[in-house]
Amino acid sequence: MYNLPATEARQRWSDLIDHAHREPVAITVRGREQVVVLEAELAHRALEALEDAIDRAAVDQARRELADDPETLPLKQVARELGITLG
Repeated sequence: MYNLPATEARQRWSDLIDHAHREPVAITVRGREQVVVLEAELAHRALEALEDAIDRAAVDQARRELADDPETLPLKQVARELGITLG
């Protein structure tokens, strides 16, 4: 990742945008990263992947909780007890 001080980023905005199409650019203030500028398509893919990972973690957690819950009953058993026919 390319680093660029904020003062230079302001002065060379169009160069920063051009560079961000090739690789992410970290904007720094006093040597510390503050924000990252990256190509829109890459940002969208990264956010989608992050959302998918969060969803998978939530499903895994729910499955663990269900597996540990002695009160959990299979759907077929609940339907049978309620007189419901599953398709």
